[in-house]
Amino acid sequence: MAGTIEEYKRVFREATVADQMKLFKLHLGIYLVVNVIWIALNMMGSIRIDPSLAVYYSPFGWGVLVVVHYWFYVRGAESLCKMREDMVESKIK
Repeated sequence: MAGTIEEYKRVFREATVADQMKLFKLHLGIYLVVNVIWIALNMMGSIRIDPSLAVYYSPFGWGVLVVVHYWFYVRGAESLCKMREDMVESKIK
């Protein structure tokens, strides 16, 4: 039942990557729902914002953050785990 420490690290990294992917999907879903509603309300005229391009500032800015979330926390999840492992191991030694 007991495995090696390397096997534990591998399984932990896989679980971390899977968790980060779930969080990213949640973030992306919230982003899409909120911004579709935001743009729809603006197109219907319920909300007036001047200048008219300001309607797209929020979706653009938040979209950049969604890309950053993916880039660093999903794509880079395994390397973040390795960095944390190295940090912990250096403190133990």
